[in-house]
Amino acid sequence: MAPEVVRGESLPSTQTDLFSLAVLLFYLFIVHHPLEGRRELAIHSFDLPAMTRLYGTGPLFIFDPQNRSNEPVPGHHDNALLSWPIYPKFLRDLFIRAFTDGLRNSDHGRVREGEWRAAMIRLRDSILYCRQCGTENFYDGSVLTMSGTGAGNCWSCKAPIQLPYRIRIGRGTVMLNHDTQLFPHHVDEQKPNDFSRPVAEVAAHPANPRVWGLKNVSEQKWSFASAIDPTPMEVCPGRTVRLDSGLRINFGKLEGEVRL
Repeated sequence: MAPEVVRGESLPSTQTDLFSLAVLLFYLFIVHHPLEGRRELAIHSFDLPAMTRLYGTGPLFIFDPQNRSNEPVPGHHDNALLSWPIYPKFLRDLFIRAFTDGLRNSDHGRVREGEWRAAMIRLRDSILYCRQCGTENFYDGSVLTMSGTGAGNCWSCKAPIQLPYRIRIGRGTVMLNHDTQLFPHHVDEQKPNDFSRPVAEVAAHPANPRVWGLKNVSEQKWSFASAIDPTPMEVCPGRTVRLDSGLRINFGKLEGEVRL
């Protein structure tokens, strides 16, 4: 529950529910409570006054960038220490905001459900697979590595991540894995959160499994131009365009550019 409810200063409301939503999401992704760090270990009797201090009168996020006095302790909070670095910066920044500004400013500091929804969609689009062990990782375009890719190493087996083809559509980037599908919300900004049916899917060439393309499974024609030949060509429903760096696909409302 929100700190102001713990302190007895407020009844449950939309604003307190936003805090509880952030806690539940943190549990789902980090498998730990956002306020239980080093300060929790200093509690010898976990009674009501202690819980009120930890969750109400003196709450502090375990990954607060300005105050590390409640940071996770190895051997005690390993779920948090292992899980936190796995996720891209944009998701971690939302959690930081939820449990710093959101702790101090219950009226304007909390993350709205629409922001979480947009972040979950972006996170889904960021999934890529380790070619060594098959584990899901996340692309973080905000992080520069030695190769400049923003991919880094697999969190599970530590092997270097090789980026798949990816497509930039509008303001988003989607990893084009073997099982990636694009939905209406990807190609039309007027259809936010629309997962009603796929409009495109990554498909292997039937005669050469090393060659990949983007198949039009919508009811609309696309047009595309390669980096070598800028002449527009059509992609009718049911047809596939071969993936190549520099390929530009016009989906009707938005245009995407493929990169490797």
